[in-house]
Amino acid sequence: MSDVIFTFDSTFDGFLSVVYYAVKNRVRPVNILPEGKVQTMLDTTVQHIPTDVRHSSLVRHTLCDTVGYDGFKRAYYAYLSAEKDAVMASYTYILYALKYGKRTADYMSAPDIFRAYQLERKVSYEADRMKGFLRFAVMEGGVEYAPMEPEGDILALLMPHFADRLKNIPFVIHDVPRQKAGVCAKGTWFITDAHDLDPPQLSADEETYRRLWKTFYNAISIPERKNEKLQTQMMPKKYRRYMTEHQL
Repeated sequence: MSDVIFTFDSTFDGFLSVVYYAVKNRVRPVNILPEGKVQTMLDTTVQHIPTDVRHSSLVRHTLCDTVGYDGFKRAYYAYLSAEKDAVMASYTYILYALKYGKRTADYMSAPDIFRAYQLERKVSYEADRMKGFLRFAVMEGGVEYAPMEPEGDILALLMPHFADRLKNIPFVIHDVPRQKAGVCAKGTWFITDAHDLDPPQLSADEETYRRLWKTFYNAISIPERKNEKLQTQMMPKKYRRYMTEHQL
């Protein structure tokens, strides 16, 4: 029998539907990939698993019951990582979790379980940093817009934080590489496709605000104490492209 690769629709529900199918049918795939990212190999069968929210919901609830919310969160965060092995690491961790339940944490020395912990920490760390690095611009119509290029797929982790922080201010967070956007109005948010997103023009006051911020940024700096190495460590250059203080 040839090896099997499962594909899904790139959503977390789609991934959990694959988990449900694989466990129920006792099939161990050699890989799980989003549609369009599969390269056909000899002696390998590619099978697409359609998303079924009933199945994904069952896997969610089962995970929370067996390993608790923290265990489910670990699988979810690992899945959101940009690492090539993220999806399979999450899948393997779920298999351990279903087998060992709350004792899964006792097997941290197992490489597959430890890998899920590593990915979870990395994604969580980036999401926390992005809460401070993200810069919003006031656009025409009063909508606030913030583009970003994170490594992990962390948009869904940021939206609740900013929905609470910005309250009734409408805003859009645009994940540029993944071409999707989080949209929030009146405290309610959702994530949508952004391939055709055309951000509105900057408001009349935005350029003024940016110049004031740049002036403040320069005024508080002390050239004699400039430490580029430490600054890069605290504020990596990969996040500076959309930061106001580095644009003017």
